[in-house]
Amino acid sequence: MNRFEYTRAGSPDEASGLLADETSRIIAGGTDLLPLMKDGIISPAKLVDISLWLKGREILQGTEHLEIGALVTLSEIARHEEIKMGYTALADACGLAAAPQLRNMGTIGGNLLQATRCSYFRGPYDCWLKGGDTCFAREGENEQHAIFLTSPEQSACVSAHPSDPATALLALGARVRYQTTSGEAEVDLGDFYRLPKEEQRSMTSIPHDAVITAVVLPRKPARSLYRKAMPRATWSFALAGVALAVEIEGGTITEARLALGGVAPIPIRATAVEQAMQGHTPAELRADDLAELLVKDAMPLSRNGYKVQLLKGLFKQVLRDLPT
Repeated sequence: MNRFEYTRAGSPDEASGLLADETSRIIAGGTDLLPLMKDGIISPAKLVDISLWLKGREILQGTEHLEIGALVTLSEIARHEEIKMGYTALADACGLAAAPQLRNMGTIGGNLLQATRCSYFRGPYDCWLKGGDTCFAREGENEQHAIFLTSPEQSACVSAHPSDPATALLALGARVRYQTTSGEAEVDLGDFYRLPKEEQRSMTSIPHDAVITAVVLPRKPARSLYRKAMPRATWSFALAGVALAVEIEGGTITEARLALGGVAPIPIRATAVEQAMQGHTPAELRADDLAELLVKDAMPLSRNGYKVQLLKGLFKQVLRDLPT
């Protein structure tokens, strides 16, 4: 690990100012940042600790929104009664993420920013995402990588996004609030993530000096859940994750939001399936047909074709388990 300067910031505004130097990084729980530093993948000259910002640990329940501070841990979200009842997919996702020790330390803000688990990125390889010329996973060991958005024209990186909460939040219509030196801003979670480009090899759209302050969820009477398939029974990253949120009025689905994780470089929406579900009662849904529609655009790599069937099965499980 490189030598670095350590400082504390009492507020996001102060922290954002300290990030003006692009060699600086924010640290809170540190569950992803410190391993990246130990492995020499990133070498920040300064760490800005915001863990003492108390307001960032609050969960605020308003009449129109639920606001989760960026420093709230995954364990706290998984246990929160309001979230368990009204935003079940998020409680599910946080409860299934990583191991208990990591859930106790890892914050929701940090989780949304975590780097890919691709072994080429994490290992001693000059892969494209780290600034090299080649995505080694495209023709190499890619059993756990993306099956969507894998053509070179779509994405130069074929890693699979690792965050369970991000998938649930995308289905729930969340927004991310952040602070920069220019002021406060919000962005839809679907726009928070973006495919990396040659000029900006990052999976997120926010500027370098941005400090995530909260995740904001709309107050909607949605029924939701999250399910994932893992290489081990517990404490693993998703081979595939499915989050579904639906609104039902008079027995009919009026809105559906279906998000997928672990199968693309960023969390993605399955909009064709969403549209096919709307206007029907849950009993009218044809699970097999919807599952085929779900994977219609899949482009698996040389060693991960199994994920197509895995995703179909997981989606049908979600349809079966969704409260009606």
